[in-house]
Amino acid sequence: MKPRIAFVGVAHWHAPIYRDCLSRLDAEVVGASDLDTTAGRDAAERLAVPFSADAADMLARCRPDFVFVTPRHDRALEEIAPVLDRRLPFLVEKPMGVDGRVAAEVARRSEEAGAWAAPALPNRLLEIWDRVARLSGEGRLGTVMHASFRLINGPPGRYRTMHRVPWMLDPAIGGGGALRNLGMHGADAILHLAGGATPRIDAACTTTHGYRERVDEYATATMVLPGGTAVQMEAGYSWAAPTGGDFEWRIAATGAYLQQVKGRLVVRMADGAVEELETVQPSYQPMVERVLADFAAGRPPFAKLAECAAATALCDRVYEAAARPG
Repeated sequence: MKPRIAFVGVAHWHAPIYRDCLSRLDAEVVGASDLDTTAGRDAAERLAVPFSADAADMLARCRPDFVFVTPRHDRALEEIAPVLDRRLPFLVEKPMGVDGRVAAEVARRSEEAGAWAAPALPNRLLEIWDRVARLSGEGRLGTVMHASFRLINGPPGRYRTMHRVPWMLDPAIGGGGALRNLGMHGADAILHLAGGATPRIDAACTTTHGYRERVDEYATATMVLPGGTAVQMEAGYSWAAPTGGDFEWRIAATGAYLQQVKGRLVVRMADGAVEELETVQPSYQPMVERVLADFAAGRPPFAKLAECAAATALCDRVYEAAARPG
């Protein structure tokens, strides 16, 4: 039986990505809403989805099995409220708010409602994490000495033109730039590697001088985890072309050196053995498939909203560290 899917916050630039993923799964998209009526109706028309300005009314009429919540960052709590009122299962886009405080409130309310809820953290499903867990379980990983998580995408202007979401370049609405949007994935990777422990931020900076937007075009931070592991994150709107980008997740341990670069994972062991694997490139398709399969099977989501909120809060700390003088 085809799952019935609804969108709340359909004017978000990730909605077309989810629409494509769902089409490949032969899911039925039964309705969409957005607090911005004009932008929402335009987006729904492009996706060939029935639109309603009122999310509560749309959800009551369409009776979806599952909801994709893709809110404008400053409207996360408003957009998610009618979904929680009906206790519908959902996936919500990161960062779940303009800052960690709002994201934590989204997570808290969702937990109180008892809703099945997953955050959009597709890089949690990368093969590098499975391999790290396997090597650790076999006693072959050793001590993790350092790690680096880099995600660079196209220039910020694409949010005005290609994606039709100019609000992403307004810090009051989007909550920041490359760090808030892309750095979320690096922040989550750091916290995942740390087992949720709080890292110490030793250095951080953000830049705006290339495109001179009001939001950061590049951000980097160096941190130390409890136990001494050094970690670095990079996020940028600094890939010169509007499409494509630079992606690398790297973890260096005394027993193995692992690098995942887009669709390839290389594992170099201490004994000299090298394994190269073609992998699924970081994308939303595997995450959508995993989320819907886990919900249908009654399994818990692969990640928790509280973990997404923690990554949002870590980005807050990076912004604060970058703003401190010398």
